[in-house]
Amino acid sequence: MFDLDKQAENRLTLKLIFLFALVLTSVIVYLNSTHAILGHSYRDVYFYLIEALRMSGVSIGGYAYVNYLPPFIPFLTSLLFRLGFVSETSIFITTGFFFFIGILGIFKLLRLRFNNFYAFFGSFLYATLLINIKWVGNGTLDIPFVALMIWALYFFIQGMEKNQKYFYLAFPFGVLSFFTKYTGAIIFGVMILYFMSRTRIAFNIKKYFKNIFGGVIAGIVTSIPFFAYFFLNNIPLGFINQAQEVSSESSISSTHAGQLVGNDLFFYLKGLIYDISANDYVIGVCVLAIFIVGVILTIYMFGGTFKNSYNKIKDTKSLIYKYPVPAKLFFVFIIISFIMVILSFFTASLFSFIYSELLLFSGMFILAYSMTKVIINYDDVDNVWLSTYPYLAINIAMAGLFLSYLIFFSAHLTKADRYFTSMAPGFIFLVTLVVEILLDRIKGIKIKKFNLKYIIPIFIMLLMLFATVDYLDGYSDEGLVINERDAANWMGDKDGIIYSDRGPIYTWYLQKEVNYPTNYRDGYILNQELVNDSVDYYIGMDKVNLTNYSPVKEFGHVTIYYRNY
Repeated sequence: MFDLDKQAENRLTLKLIFLFALVLTSVIVYLNSTHAILGHSYRDVYFYLIEALRMSGVSIGGYAYVNYLPPFIPFLTSLLFRLGFVSETSIFITTGFFFFIGILGIFKLLRLRFNNFYAFFGSFLYATLLINIKWVGNGTLDIPFVALMIWALYFFIQGMEKNQKYFYLAFPFGVLSFFTKYTGAIIFGVMILYFMSRTRIAFNIKKYFKNIFGGVIAGIVTSIPFFAYFFLNNIPLGFINQAQEVSSESSISSTHAGQLVGNDLFFYLKGLIYDISANDYVIGVCVLAIFIVGVILTIYMFGGTFKNSYNKIKDTKSLIYKYPVPAKLFFVFIIISFIMVILSFFTASLFSFIYSELLLFSGMFILAYSMTKVIINYDDVDNVWLSTYPYLAINIAMAGLFLSYLIFFSAHLTKADRYFTSMAPGFIFLVTLVVEILLDRIKGIKIKKFNLKYIIPIFIMLLMLFATVDYLDGYSDEGLVINERDAANWMGDKDGIIYSDRGPIYTWYLQKEVNYPTNYRDGYILNQELVNDSVDYYIGMDKVNLTNYSPVKEFGHVTIYYRNY
């Protein structure tokens, strides 16, 4: 990449990505902290703030729902609250920090597979991916849990390949990812997939058992403070309820607002262009087009290698453990594995997603095992696949990481663009892989002495950087947030029972219980509920006609009602 020795190049590349991650994260956290952003799409952030308040010692009644939330981010935020920094900025800084370490983590993870140039390229894409930029440092949990998941997988792979002591970091980081967002549990399945994708499985079990077991114990120890918090405060284990609810049902369709709503399995695939970049999505189209061309080339090359290798070893024998079998059987397994992976996606909403995930991981394992047997028995393979062999396990694991979250979130009717953040590490890995394969074919082509192999990635990075700057330059305040702050300030010295159609927001601002009404759209039902519960003030975003309450103050979109005595 540079005219430097290897160690100097490694240090320089790491410093560059460190500096870029630090600057980008700091800018986004600053923009979030200086703009009113927690409006319509951020209700959950107020739940995390309420939980952080409770953990910092503020007693707030009601809101049992927060007991079911993952506790790690609220706990870290509560530490800043205890130091006197009781504001939204504390959770912005907390969650923003994880984007910084996530960029460093994806670089280290990519570096296990690619050289410095491609690792930097992939990390840069991850950092400037629009879907990540949109959800950085705003109090949501997606970016933090993904960052911890990245490091958990990195440490696990290092434990397998370099030093088994890394297992003692891998499992605790996996546990922290889980308690940051419960969907982080999938990373343990990816770890198993990586382990099973290595050759000589029985030998590896004996070789790694002691330290993997020790790593598991370290993970259990890491979880003890969280379980102690649950039990000492008589808090139910929310992840068990969520897991039972999610895993026990199919999600082919559901009734919403009286209408039958079908599950769109292709929601995240169709949204890829919009998740990659802004700027009228032209950049997203360009990046996705390069990715698709690379995928087509990869499939074409794989098909050629598949055919040639079959002709080479079809009449030979290979071993499944100690038993000789016809080598051509593994080609049948490869075809079956692809079918299983495809079926795992298309069956994702037909029954519990757990079965689809098991089908996926089984198919990925069969693919890795069969590919290993084919490559071992066939030396005269295409250079791309020969060079890929040492990285077969990480290729399989990262593909499994992407597909497992794609299936998980595609299986459910509730869709949100931010869920793609969990797919981003695997997606970026695959993009980097196919770009490397594509550019390896044209590495000798030059334009005015500049190698096209470097021009294309640099051009993509400049486009992504431009789009990021353009997006951040468009930051603005949301009027609703300002209105709610003004309403909370006006309510600050008022006594009595308060209800609101956006209860968590005012619970956070007033640091006391503000409940939801059961129905806030029907004025008659709402009025009766407020009267029955002896409510003094009602704060509504939508104007309603209340017989026993009159408007006393308006702040833009927000109206405050007081009971007629």
